[in-house]
Amino acid sequence: MIELKTPFEFIEELIVTIEKTRKRKKLRQQDLCDLAGLSIATYQKFIYQKKISLISLVQVLYALDMISNLEGLIAYDEIQSLDDIREAANKNPLPKRVRK
Repeated sequence: MIELKTPFEFIEELIVTIEKTRKRKKLRQQDLCDLAGLSIATYQKFIYQKKISLISLVQVLYALDMISNLEGLIAYDEIQSLDDIREAANKNPLPKRVRK
């Protein structure tokens, strides 16, 4: 069975990953904030209150060299030709209407 995470659980997991990476790189929170161009208050608000702007989160990920973690969010499957459209339609056909 597929277990879906709540947004809160996802953010908690993200924070754990960021903190582990920061510690593995032997950075203090202040060092990371300096690299990311953030105030320590902004970072701690993220860690303890789970609140951060998208731009600040991206800055943290850049500072920790974790930007590849965002690549999946911006990936887009662009359809290039009519054959691609037909192939996509065959993979996900619309349900047939059932008449009673």
